[in-house]
Amino acid sequence: MTALARRAHPFTPGAITLAMMVLAVVLPAPRATIALLVGTALLGIVAGAGKGVRLGLAVAAPFWILLFVVHALLGADARIPAPWGGTYSPTGLAWALDQGSRLGAIIMASLVFAAEFDPHRFLQAAIARRWPFGLAFLVVATLDAAARFSEQARRLREAQRTRGLRVHGSLIIRARAIPALIFPLLLASITEADDHALALETRGLTMPGVRTAIDPPTDSFGDRLVRWTMLAVVVAAVIWRCTR
Repeated sequence: MTALARRAHPFTPGAITLAMMVLAVVLPAPRATIALLVGTALLGIVAGAGKGVRLGLAVAAPFWILLFVVHALLGADARIPAPWGGTYSPTGLAWALDQGSRLGAIIMASLVFAAEFDPHRFLQAAIARRWPFGLAFLVVATLDAAARFSEQARRLREAQRTRGLRVHGSLIIRARAIPALIFPLLLASITEADDHALALETRGLTMPGVRTAIDPPTDSFGDRLVRWTMLAVVVAAVIWRCTR
């Protein structure tokens, strides 16, 4: 069955993502932001974006560890004995939990959205709404660049391994391999960008005129209800936060 995130109107997942990111900043931490993080993960799983949830956890985990070590274990505030031995800073731990939950919710929402983003449907929806095509294509190119960059990096790493480059092992070995991976990747990305720009120019990307959507996605009542609900929730949260 097609994932719910891909069956919805392309603007609906984007509205939900933006709402989650704003709420992660507006809502008080850590209880509300932890609940938002869990809710975002559950919503991603229900919508069929489990890959984005797993990627969000993998990306957020190093930041959580870093915040815990720097602020809780190495914090300069008043320290108390820790259950695992040694001491820790409760103030630093609270701050790490606050910021980690906010950052985790933003990362989770962003990667869940990116995992199920459909460039073709988004462009068709933008054309149907008479959005400036350059702006719509910029959104698509930005979201699609990460996946293409990752795939290109993977192919380059495998090619360099066949030439004898060691990319696994200790941190020193991996650090030595970085220049041999980064510079060819940058050159390949610049070349690919030039090729794409030429191809888009020949296809009339910059030509003036109104474009016609070939198969615009259906904007159902449920999609519109979800988007307006997200807007109302964000406005209510901002007003509540400002009046506390």
